[in-house]
Amino acid sequence: MIVDQLVFEGLVRTHRGELHVHCYRMLGSVLDAEDLVQETLLRAWRSRATFQEQASPRTWLYRIATNACLTALAHRPRRLLPEDIGGPSHDVAWLEPYPDRLLEPPTAPPNRDYAAA
Repeated sequence: MIVDQLVFEGLVRTHRGELHVHCYRMLGSVLDAEDLVQETLLRAWRSRATFQEQASPRTWLYRIATNACLTALAHRPRRLLPEDIGGPSHDVAWLEPYPDRLLEPPTAPPNRDYAAA
């Protein structure tokens, strides 16, 4: 099955938020997560002809996102842990807070099928 543009846009709309959270959890950075979601969607669009219908679209997108994040992590310089620079610490300095506004469900577009009053 070749996923056409409208179907692909529907998949993106449905799964983008959870892909962002997934990438954030792997990378610890909101901005890096956004970059990797974009990379995921680009990879998915390029490989849409290989999508197999027995797999769910969500599973397919998560696999692509996970692989994109693992590739990014493999090429990222190693971050120093608190133990490496002066002893144990209870702070997790490399984890950015996730913005609350990104956790809110997307709002539905206004319904245009109403009669003018």
